[in-house]
Parts: sequence; structure tokens; C-alpha cells
Amino acid sequence: MYVFALVVLSGLGIMCVARWAGPITRQIRERAGVNVHAVLEVFLAIGLAWAVNLNVWSLWHLPVRADWVGVTFTGLLIAGTSQFFTEVLEMFSGLGRKLNDEAETMERPKLERVA
Repeated sequence: MYVFALVVLSGLGIMCVARWAGPITRQIRERAGVNVHAVLEVFLAIGLAWAVNLNVWSLWHLPVRADWVGVTFTGLLIAGTSQFFTEVLEMFSGLGRKLNDEAETMERPKLERVA
């Protein structure tokens, strides 16, 4: 259970760091037309896994052929978790925008009739 929490919290941290670099990735996307945010999350997550030598497969007692494979796949697992958090956050922010815009549009005719 602690290993799962470690992966989830690492993914959340990678998402925060990648969103911090958001203005830079938006500029690259506008110039090159490529979405670099997901690629940045993958590189950051694999770098984190290699930096702390984290191999969740060995912590879960699952055999892998080589240790470097386990560390790299752990980075990919963290990147997937980070991408999941990114999509959930974008869903809730889009939902908030939708509700705010709809409320303003629904109230506008009522305000015009009163005035």
C-alpha cells in the first residue's frame, strides 16, 4: 500500500512541476504544433525514478529481467499517474468554466427584462 501511495504522490508532484512549466510548453506548442506537456511529464517521471532508483516491481516482489527495466517502467507508471491527474484537473476546470458561463447566459435575459 505504501508503494502505491508513493507512485500516486510522485505522479501528483510530477504533474505540479509540469504545470509549473506550462507557459514554456504552451509557447513550444504554438510554434511547433506539438504537445510537449505529456512528453515533459514522461521525461520528468523517468528522471525521478532513475534519480531515486525507484523500482516498484521489486518492492511488490515481481520479477523483472533487469533492474534498469524496472526503474524505467516505474517512471512510465508515474508518468501515467501524472497524466491521469492532469486530465482530471482539466476536466474539473472545464466543468467550472462551463457552469460559470452557463449561469451568466441564463441570467442575462432576466436582468434585461428587469432593467
